[in-house]
Amino acid sequence: MNNHQKPIFRSFGNFLNPVLTLLGLGLRKLLIGQKLNFANHPC
Repeated sequence: MNNHQKPIFRSFGNFLNPVLTLLGLGLRKLLIGQKLNFANHPC
């Protein structure tokens, strides 16, 4: 069982890595955008 599951997890990890990096970049852009908006429009 373990021998059959390892390749699946490995390919799943290879698929998730770029997705997580894209999500991380998107979150950073959103946070930076919010910081810029707060700097431009102080409450």
